[in-house]
Amino acid sequence: MMDLPELIILDVGHGNCALIRDVNGVIVIDCPPGGTLAETLEHLSIKEILHILISHSDADHIGGMIDLLSNEDIKIHNVHINPDAIKKSAIWLDLRIALADSKKRFGTVLSKLTTTETGKFNIGSVNLEVLAPTYELILGGAGATDLKKRKLNSNSISAVIGIVHDSHRVAVLAGDIDDVGFENIVEDIHHCPADILVFPHHGGRPGSADPKIFAQQFCTFIQPKLIIFSIDRNRFNNPRTEIVEGIISSVPDAHILCTQLSQQCAAALPSAKPTHLTKLPARGLNSNSCCGGTITIKIDGSRTTYAEMALHKEFIVSQVASPICRKFLSIVKPDK
Repeated sequence: MMDLPELIILDVGHGNCALIRDVNGVIVIDCPPGGTLAETLEHLSIKEILHILISHSDADHIGGMIDLLSNEDIKIHNVHINPDAIKKSAIWLDLRIALADSKKRFGTVLSKLTTTETGKFNIGSVNLEVLAPTYELILGGAGATDLKKRKLNSNSISAVIGIVHDSHRVAVLAGDIDDVGFENIVEDIHHCPADILVFPHHGGRPGSADPKIFAQQFCTFIQPKLIIFSIDRNRFNNPRTEIVEGIISSVPDAHILCTQLSQQCAAALPSAKPTHLTKLPARGLNSNSCCGGTITIKIDGSRTTYAEMALHKEFIVSQVASPICRKFLSIVKPDK
């Protein structure tokens, strides 16, 4: 019998993708380009997806959706995605066409993804909550303003998903939420503790806010024990150093993990194969550029942990030349 429920966070390079598996089905959160998601679904023999949740309309979150919708071997029951009037890209139009076609051919149900959908994603003992955006924020949408007349863009209305098990918030997947979107969350929810945080926007710029202050405020809001950056070693040089500094100053005991090994941490890749990686597909496996790679987390309420944390720490210490996740620890913890 499978050891469920579980959360799988995929190494897809620059992008986001997560799977939640429980006894009654599978939920996919974001569908980036590349073959990692399709390979993972095949590896796990997944032929049916109950819900696909798309955080927002950027290509690194929707780029793999068209191929998934056209795959006749996989049945997709529901897709939850918000409108974005400012998105003029060809891929966004192609996705809308593919969604309309899937609705006609397979009866795929389309709906928005707002806080009002919380409670509709029960696939067993795991419940998903939509922490953002609110319905009234989506009524303005990207290109408009929020209720305090702050400018909204695609990242401002990114969905933020909480994963709850046994009345305990296990994880928050923050999409690409920026400073304006975060301010709206804080105004609606004053505190949102969770053990695991997939940090917003791959650790890149959080809009117009100071990156260090944004990271401090976000981590104070979540108080995570494990922080994950979904990054590509060869793109954008994420996570930003100021973001990491803000995290460590706010939650110095949190474990930081990047899916791939940032060039900031190691100009050259390790020669030895890491021993802490799962057997699941990961974008960085062939090039040996994984840091945390694709990670699997057994969901177990307040007892949820990342089982390979000690092995990942050992990898960072022994094989990574200058890990930015440890750069500021001596400032915060001078005795260690």
